[in-house]
Amino acid sequence: MLRPKYEFCDPSEYQASADDMDGLPPNLPVTPTYVQHKQRGQLEKYVLEMAQHPIRARMCGFGEKDRRPLDPPPVVRLRVRDDNGDFMRSEDVDIWKFVVSATLWAPHNDSDRSIVINPNTLPGSVPMYQSSPSVMALNEPVKVRNLVGTTVSNAYLLKDEHDSLNIFFIFHDLSVRTEGRFRLKFQFTVIPSEDDPRAFVESVTWSNVFEVYSAKTFPGMTDSTELSKAFAIQGIKITIRKNSRGRPYNYRTDDVQDDDGDNYDDENANVGSGAGASTSNFR
Repeated sequence: MLRPKYEFCDPSEYQASADDMDGLPPNLPVTPTYVQHKQRGQLEKYVLEMAQHPIRARMCGFGEKDRRPLDPPPVVRLRVRDDNGDFMRSEDVDIWKFVVSATLWAPHNDSDRSIVINPNTLPGSVPMYQSSPSVMALNEPVKVRNLVGTTVSNAYLLKDEHDSLNIFFIFHDLSVRTEGRFRLKFQFTVIPSEDDPRAFVESVTWSNVFEVYSAKTFPGMTDSTELSKAFAIQGIKITIRKNSRGRPYNYRTDDVQDDDGDNYDDENANVGSGAGASTSNFR
């Protein structure tokens, strides 16, 4: 069976609905702040880098209830240089104004894939991946977010799997509606102050290419990483699994599971309360 063709849109064409609380990350200019190092010359003050890449996911389709998070959850780390160009200790950095946003891109970084036309709203379309009947669309095709979930993360001061304290941004509930190969683009921004209301992207990093599968071809969830386990111990709300096709640690018999070992009840499948060492809780 051929893979369905999807029509992706320019994010500027997307009109957020009243239910879309997050909307899309703003399109800000990339303007790094530089510091002067004695030996190395001019260096970027903020260095954003991947700490954990997503590997795969099962597509969540165009419904609103069946959410399938990227596995493992993407994690980004930030390092900050002082005025002399040396990296600061993470605990000495004021992180409360730091945010990172995520957008979905094609594998070669040449096209934004964050917005897609719902194929079920195209004239004469046959409903895709829906068990319930659907009436042929007579209105304009509907543009929806292809990358769904919380696309913006606050900064978290946490220890990694090596007991080293770092500044992290955790994207624990991102899902993709369509199957295919993608990359995530992460952009770091400092929330502007009243004195200087301008906002810029200070640093950018990209995930590796990952695969989003249909329900029939999805190979199953991967083992929880040591980094994810370290975060869960510190109170971050993140799903932890015993093995790639097993049940979460605190599995309940009344939770709904499918054959890939995923759990529909995110509240009960997660370890930790989301408080702990974070600067603020996820919404």
